[in-house]
Amino acid sequence: MRDLEDTVIGVVGASGAVGRHAAHALRSLSHARLILGARRTDPLRALADELGGLVEVAPVDVDSPESLEAFCHRCDVVLNCAGPSYRILDRVAVAALAAGADYVDVTGDTPVYDRLAGSPAAEGHRVLLSAGVLPGLSALLPRWFARRHGLREMTVHAGGLERCTGAAAADLLLSLPGADAAEAVFGHPLSAWRDGAVVEGALRARDGTRAPHFPGVVFVQPFLTGEARRLADALGLHRLDWYNVHPGERTRAVLTAAVGRADHGSETVGRLRRAADLDLVGERPYYRLVYSLVDGAGTPHTLLARFTDSYRMTGRVGAATTMAVARGATPTGVHHAADVLEPEPAVTALFEGDEDAVLHLWQGAATADPEEGAL
Repeated sequence: MRDLEDTVIGVVGASGAVGRHAAHALRSLSHARLILGARRTDPLRALADELGGLVEVAPVDVDSPESLEAFCHRCDVVLNCAGPSYRILDRVAVAALAAGADYVDVTGDTPVYDRLAGSPAAEGHRVLLSAGVLPGLSALLPRWFARRHGLREMTVHAGGLERCTGAAAADLLLSLPGADAAEAVFGHPLSAWRDGAVVEGALRARDGTRAPHFPGVVFVQPFLTGEARRLADALGLHRLDWYNVHPGERTRAVLTAAVGRADHGSETVGRLRRAADLDLVGERPYYRLVYSLVDGAGTPHTLLARFTDSYRMTGRVGAATTMAVARGATPTGVHHAADVLEPEPAVTALFEGDEDAVLHLWQGAATADPEEGAL
């Protein structure tokens, strides 16, 4: 086990929406030396001043192998917060492992796992992927519930009303039916899990409908992620339905227009980001994970996780996972974070003492149309 005070943690994409929060969370969790990396160093210097302690700033360009090599060679653990994940794939991971560092990625998921699993470069190292909100916490919470009650069936509604970064917009568009870059798509649109298998086309997208514990009308988009599929298989679920929820009227319009189109380039990404900004005018941002669960005895439960900012929580999950890696508390090899983190202490640490993140669990079915702020 490393002495954490002698551990050097590098954060790639530290000036971004997730990276800033990850850096703050890392500083609150330890006195490890931090190296903040991004293309532009001016925002990093301001962030370093906020953090205090042993913090350095270094330029790093994820499109430059030489830049990544120079950055990673200074680190014991590299936390990647840069995106979009479909474009970066494993390039930061490859540089980190070549430099002898362990690696954590707040996204990654199946496309990156498939590239790294079995790689000789990963032998003896700790590589944890999917260490954000979705993927990441989205699978950790059902595992936390299943440890307590068992789990047979699950329907999930995930989404919110918040700003949309370029990386998030690009990844979101890949979840729509008809998206291109098949090798980068990390799930099955319109699909569901039934008794051990993926059933294509089992569900339908709906606009102008309602979703449990989301205010007003929304656009619900069925999307069975690779993470959801792995979770259903690991827990032996009979049924799993997963819906992405989009409450914003302008965001819904962009997404419904993009369904079935193969080209989701920079113009569509820009429209989606502008739509999200306009939807937020006069509104309070929020993000929710709503689980309708059936336990091992057949009893229904509702699990509701609420955040004011999913990017902040993603940074916190990434930081907590990085500290687990730095302490040697996770196995070597390539893993998804939710598969190896201990659910009870991990969930407790993420929600305790955080006014911007609340977790509710109760027995009974999810309410179809609650008032905002009712819980």
